[in-house]
Amino acid sequence: DLHDYTFATKNDAKTTITQRHLQVSKDHNHPLKGDAQVDLELESDVDVLRQRLRESRNLYEQVDILASLVQQRGLDFDVGLGTNDTVRSLLAEVYDNAIELRVWAVIRQAAGLLNKVDVALSDSVTDILVSQKSIVVGKAYTERSLIDRPLPLAELLQKINEFCRDDSRDKVFTQELLVYLGILVKAEPQLFRGFLTVRVGHLILLLTSELASELGVTQDEAYERLMHLPPSNIQRRLRVVLASYTQMNDLLRRQESIQVSGPQQGIVLPLIDEQTNSSAMSAPEEGWWWWRKREGVLNRVPQGFYPNVWQLMSRCHGLVIGDKLERRNRLDSQPLLSEMTAGEKNFALRIELLLSRITSPEYRQLSIEALTALARVAQANPALQVDTHLVLDILIGHAVRFYWTSRYPELVDSYDDDKASAWAAFYELSPAETSDFMIKAFQYLLEYGAADRLASV
Repeated sequence: DLHDYTFATKNDAKTTITQRHLQVSKDHNHPLKGDAQVDLELESDVDVLRQRLRESRNLYEQVDILASLVQQRGLDFDVGLGTNDTVRSLLAEVYDNAIELRVWAVIRQAAGLLNKVDVALSDSVTDILVSQKSIVVGKAYTERSLIDRPLPLAELLQKINEFCRDDSRDKVFTQELLVYLGILVKAEPQLFRGFLTVRVGHLILLLTSELASELGVTQDEAYERLMHLPPSNIQRRLRVVLASYTQMNDLLRRQESIQVSGPQQGIVLPLIDEQTNSSAMSAPEEGWWWWRKREGVLNRVPQGFYPNVWQLMSRCHGLVIGDKLERRNRLDSQPLLSEMTAGEKNFALRIELLLSRITSPEYRQLSIEALTALARVAQANPALQVDTHLVLDILIGHAVRFYWTSRYPELVDSYDDDKASAWAAFYELSPAETSDFMIKAFQYLLEYGAADRLASV
């Protein structure tokens, strides 16, 4: 299939490899486990990374080491394995080796780190716009992620890089989907009937949800599996998702529900009435959004925060803090709590690491508020036991929706079109108000299977 070579042959920055520095063995290629990836991410000793790179025969390990070096030193850093061995040239070598072995997850990661671009991207976006569809890339939390007119390639890439997930593969995957959408909108326009806006980030969620159901795995695990599929397989799956869009949304909603042990009746929801709450904070002069930006930059947490999160984890299978499709953001309760106590510094550091990965300071602060709200629910319900992981992305997304539709009930059916405005308004709420909506969202997720009439967040 021609599309299997989309990112293997067309890019914006061809790097000529004059000398090979890395060893490759097909028998040694395997994805690293989450903990091993975290160790590489946190390794700041360049000598250690250089030695691991020199000894590695695993393409997955090599690209993760180079990703860590990109983060710390940049693409033009001289790694010191020989001559002409910048991070950029070594990534190009990994990229070429991955193409030869058809290791698609590594191809996508290396392509993203090298800022490669498909030359068909601009034409594909234009084809979608000509069909009178707008496009949203990444998470639709701001109107700036909207594309409603043809853009120069540089501006288009800037939007993709700014609003897609931090995972470098997501930027490449978004390009792939836009190219396939451009093909499909011309070949089978009926697939897009009813769409005013094509939300690429949501389509990625639906693709992930379908694969999670097919394989019986979690969404973050399914996303990893998705990255390993060849582009031709992705294109076929995208067509299926578009053809059965409503059913796929229903499947996603079911996967996002929360199950508990025992009956749901009798669960106490500790909502705060801010008008009568004497401990409620007074509104800062600059507004709550700017307050959250400041608090998120400082990474401050309330008193007793980490022990409360530990207690919360003892009542559920675990937490997903930050990007829900990033497997390194999943904390499993059983192994973590068996190794660490509530007051242990190492436990606080594990939670702090996941919070620090959230690049938006205001969203980091909102995540702290979500954990605090969930801890209050756990404290108010000593017998409550959640039989799933609690995913903050899902909880916060539903909280925003509850707030917006309670304020503007006439806009329930058009929420997807108003999502950017809803998020902007939610950031201006006080912590007491956001806490109430998060607790209401928790209650809704408990009843999610029966309440699938609402659209997916």
